[in-house]
Amino acid sequence: MKIDEDERLLTPLDASRILGVSTDSVRYYSKEGMLPTIKTVGGRHLFRRSDVAELAAKRAEKKKAKG
Repeated sequence: MKIDEDERLLTPLDASRILGVSTDSVRYYSKEGMLPTIKTVGGRHLFRRSDVAELAAKRAEKKKAKG
């Protein structure tokens, strides 16, 4: 069974590297509803690659509009 790359789950560290922010920022985005999270039975927070990519695109667009 092959998993669609967009649906691959990422750790906060993976997400932070894609977004170019700290893991604390990723947690903030999640807490504020800006980045949907999947909470595992063990309490870990994971993020869909597609959701992280969408937030990255929004951040890039905002940055472009400012600059």
